[in-house]
Amino acid sequence: MEIVEAKTKVSIAYTLKEMSGRILEEIPPSHPFVYIHGYDNIIPGLENALEGRKLGESFSVEIPFNQGYGPYRDDLLLQVPKEELQEIGELWLGMELEMMQDNDIREFQLPDTADEFFDGLNLDDEDDADGIYIVKEIYKDTVLVDGNHPFAGKDLIFDVQVINIEEPSFTELETGFPDRDENFDEGSDYPDSYDDHYDGFDDPDNRSRRWR
Repeated sequence: MEIVEAKTKVSIAYTLKEMSGRILEEIPPSHPFVYIHGYDNIIPGLENALEGRKLGESFSVEIPFNQGYGPYRDDLLLQVPKEELQEIGELWLGMELEMMQDNDIREFQLPDTADEFFDGLNLDDEDDADGIYIVKEIYKDTVLVDGNHPFAGKDLIFDVQVINIEEPSFTELETGFPDRDENFDEGSDYPDSYDDHYDGFDDPDNRSRRWR
């Protein structure tokens, strides 16, 4: 296949930068990021920019925050009493927690599966504050957690190269994600993109934050 279009499996290499030129993340051609095009599983600005691109093509695109990871939301920065996190156990900077709230009752837990990471990222400006939160600071009696994506509020530049375009499998078309044996490490619940492509925010041992 030669053209990026809906329902194609696309492999890309890229360098992600702030507008100042500071590099946030690099994915080399030897270990490209793989996704299924047209399923809204990457940020809209990048998916739109990839539409119609040719195999082997390289390009740069500036993506404003509203087409990327959304605005930074102050309401997603929370001071949580440690007593609410007693069931979590050990806490560390960069740790990711899933928050669920029902009326006035909220609960934090460790996400169990990759799908919870995919579905839980707070990438829009909706009122719903459920989702994935990163531990930012640990104090004596409280913990500061942030539900914003690390790139929220940032205008970004992607330097992209289209490495491969192929027809997805039936399972990939059904799920919208590359097959497990391709993007998951054996014996792990997390895609290898978490391990190989981790952007280094906060704690290098916590590798479950998805940049998309």
